[in-house]
Amino acid sequence: ASALTDRGFDLTVEEHTVSAIVGLPDTFDDYLGMLSKKQRHEVRRKRRRYEDVLGEVVHEVHHEPDWAFREFVRLHRLSDGDKGQFMTPAREAFFATLVQLEGWRLDVLRVPGTDRAAASLVSYADDQGIFLYNSSYDPHLAEASPGIAIVGTLIEQAIAEGLPRFDFLKGDETYKFRLGAEPRPLYRITVGAGA
Repeated sequence: ASALTDRGFDLTVEEHTVSAIVGLPDTFDDYLGMLSKKQRHEVRRKRRRYEDVLGEVVHEVHHEPDWAFREFVRLHRLSDGDKGQFMTPAREAFFATLVQLEGWRLDVLRVPGTDRAAASLVSYADDQGIFLYNSSYDPHLAEASPGIAIVGTLIEQAIAEGLPRFDFLKGDETYKFRLGAEPRPLYRITVGAGA
């Protein structure tokens, strides 16, 4: 904003929304220690629930539009409401290209012994952290809490890789803050013609 103003542009700056960011400590136990007692218990409880309902947590990372990608698309289309309508053929093609680009990844929780995913997400990773872009889970497996399970295992991987942050990106959904995120304001700058 300062640079644009210095160049003679008229502009307005307004807070638009927030990004939700978790500063990652050195160990997953330290991360759990950052959470409230209730949320720490909840993360552990949902992991145990996943294991009780579906078995071992099998977390895989893919970079191609293979079976995992097909599962990502299928899970989106199983969702109710707007989420279920989100994965149009054009968006499917976009995500298929995205997961092949450097830094992008498709994480899945494979249901043990099957070629089905309980949950999946697309994110970008670099030395600054992991940036969660989009996710989906099987609503028929909701009792196993696969959405929280996959985010928890991805946070655990990010810590193991020594990354400094986990960024949920734009949005103030409650679950993000329950998982230790802090809000960071995002601003909209509208530029006029100026002098």
